Amino acid sequence: MENKGKIDNITGILMISTALFIDGFQFLLLILLIGPFVNWMISILAFMTFWLWFTLKGVKFIRNPKNFFTLSGGTLVEIIPILGSLPAWTLTITSLVLMNKLERIQEKIIKKDNVKNNNVIKLSDYKKDNGELKKAA
Repeated sequence: MENKGKIDNITGILMISTALFIDGFQFLLLILLIGPFVNWMISILAFMTFWLWFTLKGVKFIRNPKNFFTLSGGTLVEIIPILGSLPAWTLTITSLVLMNKLERIQEKIIKKDNVKNNNVIKLSDYKKDNGELKKAA
């Protein structure tokens, strides 16, 4: 799999809690009628924060378009004034954390299945011939 990020349970809970806080704060600002003027700035700051946080944890956004479009879509929803009152950050970050967790589980299942069925490819099974790897006889 392309996405080798490892988000543990504690980090995932912290990320989702941060997203909940940001959504709640933006909703409070919207009620106070300040939201339409500042929520877009908070959304851009939140995007940069979550992008950095996920990147530091090893989650790839360029190599995995699913992650990129999920985070970008959540940001776009939050920047639109009326839609910004929806808990888009919470949904976006929860989706990214769960997708990461599912990809890790899938990798473990595939690895376990390959080991169980002896489908593990070993470099010792191959020989180098003219710069190319070929199956040893």
